[in-house]
Amino acid sequence: MKDRIKSWKTTKKMKRINDFINSIQEDKKAHLILGVLTGFPMVILFGNIGGFIAITLYALKELIHDKLQGKGQMEFLDWWWNSIPVFQYLVIYNI
Repeated sequence: MKDRIKSWKTTKKMKRINDFINSIQEDKKAHLILGVLTGFPMVILFGNIGGFIAITLYALKELIHDKLQGKGQMEFLDWWWNSIPVFQYLVIYNI
C-alpha cells in the first residue's frame, strides 16, 4: 500500500514538472539550448571573462539583430533564457 502511495506521489510530481516544461514557450526553450551550447565552452575556455562575453553577446544580439535591424522582436526574456545556463556555469566554475 505504501508503495502505491509513493508511486502516486512521484507520478503527480512528474506531471507537475512536465506541465511546467510544457508551459515554457518553444522560443524560450531554443534560447536556453543555445545558452547551454555556447555558454559552456565560453566559461570553460575563458572562465569568468568568457561568461561575461557570452552574456554581453546575447544582449548585443537582442539590440542589434532584433531591435535595430528589425529582424526579430527584442525581448528581455530571450536574453534571460540565453543567460541562465551561463549564470549557472559561472556559479559552478567559481565554487
